[in-house]
Amino acid sequence: MDNIFADLQTLSWADAAMRVGLAMFFGFCLGYERCQKNKPIDFRVYMIVAAMTCLVGIMGVEITARYMDASDNVAVDVLRIIEGVLTGIGFLGAGAILKSQNEERVVGTATGASIWGSGIMGLMLGFGLYGLALLGFGALFIILVLFGFLRKPLEGEPDANAKPPSR
Repeated sequence: MDNIFADLQTLSWADAAMRVGLAMFFGFCLGYERCQKNKPIDFRVYMIVAAMTCLVGIMGVEITARYMDASDNVAVDVLRIIEGVLTGIGFLGAGAILKSQNEERVVGTATGASIWGSGIMGLMLGFGLYGLALLGFGALFIILVLFGFLRKPLEGEPDANAKPPSR
């Protein structure tokens, strides 16, 4: 059996750990924001999705590097890895979307979309695209936090956290 910590083909173990650590941090930040708003999925799900998709991204790069010079019988298609991961995450995100029986309202769409976005960030980090991952994290964080505050006023709903006017 080979050494389980044999050298990676495309990056160092420290770089791999940094990528996964960043994915966990980004996932935590997004998930924590959802938790603060009492959404159905907690921050650990975001951390898991971001970290594991990051590892899938690293795995895709490593598999491609290892089998680049292999025979014609071996085909490596990183895009198929990405496609499969994003489909699976879409299924997980769909589980966060609920339709209230008493109302015609659907809830959890932002949570479902942000789970999917967390996975995409994980893949970007896995492939070593730090700048794109940071851009994606910034966009998601701004959308969830800033526009989360603006959502109710823009949609004409009263803010549940707003204090009633004093007399």
